[in-house]
Amino acid sequence: MTRKCEAVIDLDVIRANYAIACDLAPNSRVIAVIKADAYGHGALEVTRALEGSAQAFAVAIIDEALELRDAGITKMILVMEGVDGIADLESAAKNNLAIVVHSESQLQDLEQATLSNPVNVWLKVDTGMHRLGINPDAVEDAVKRLRASKNCEFPLVVCTHLASSEDPDSEMTKKQIDAFDRSVHNLDVLESIANSGAILTTAKSHRDWNRPGYLLYGNTPFSEVIESPNGLKPAMTLKSEVIAIREVPATESVGYGGRWTAVGKSIIATVAIGYADGYPRHATDGTPTLVNGQIAPLAGAVSMDMITVDVTELDEVKIGDPVILWGSDLSVDLVAAASGTIGYELLTGLTARVPRRYLK
Repeated sequence: MTRKCEAVIDLDVIRANYAIACDLAPNSRVIAVIKADAYGHGALEVTRALEGSAQAFAVAIIDEALELRDAGITKMILVMEGVDGIADLESAAKNNLAIVVHSESQLQDLEQATLSNPVNVWLKVDTGMHRLGINPDAVEDAVKRLRASKNCEFPLVVCTHLASSEDPDSEMTKKQIDAFDRSVHNLDVLESIANSGAILTTAKSHRDWNRPGYLLYGNTPFSEVIESPNGLKPAMTLKSEVIAIREVPATESVGYGGRWTAVGKSIIATVAIGYADGYPRHATDGTPTLVNGQIAPLAGAVSMDMITVDVTELDEVKIGDPVILWGSDLSVDLVAAASGTIGYELLTGLTARVPRRYLK
């Protein structure tokens, strides 16, 4: 028996979401972030779909960039974690990759390497997230050193990453932008601050380059689930089907550990999806699914290959009926909230055994 579940991905929707990101900041260039296999949507397929419109692409690590180059992608690709050592620098230069420089050791490697050609550099400044980046007071000196290096291609970009862009009223975001502005004052460099949340809410963060990731796939990083802000639409629909139906008497339990117990006589549908496919194991009873377009709450613990949902109140349900786990009619963020996590984790955690089917 083949797996009944699949992820249906609408590439036209991703193209439309990219256009929305451009429209929200018409004076900025927009780099499409496709790290982590395009947030579970398929990096190569998404890149090919956007290659005619996207101005550049961004990945996390050099291996992700090299896979795209090997597949024939020619547009600018930025490696956001930068590279590790001279060998990776040489590979970046050979493959015409842009790189983030976020530490003194990376800066020294760039100064000391003998490269076949210079590389485009994005200098990262730590404005308060304290994860990656040089100190703001070191930016001016680093820019001088990069300008003196034969290995740095111009124009130079200085960037930072916002820690709380999911909060439109965040004081942290304001402090980070102010710190960034002080660090680049009078340096005559290109700038990049805005991620998905900031593109949607913080015009002051819109600079020469913006970096949408999550919103390209139709979702937002906000703590509250917001329906279709600015016309964004989810590109992925995770779907499966009912493979069994049974009546469960009152007081009987369902699934591992007997977590869910029937209050009255209930009808339980078993659906072919589980945590081995990437459906969240920690989803709580009541987590919504859609059976024939109607809400059917999760009833019992998520198994490796199956979940069980309560269809007692639904119109007649039969084996083979379609089930939506998340998509345009059921936000992945809503499912994530019921599982104590975020939609990012669910999308990137979708496993390889789930077939991706692309609508073009």
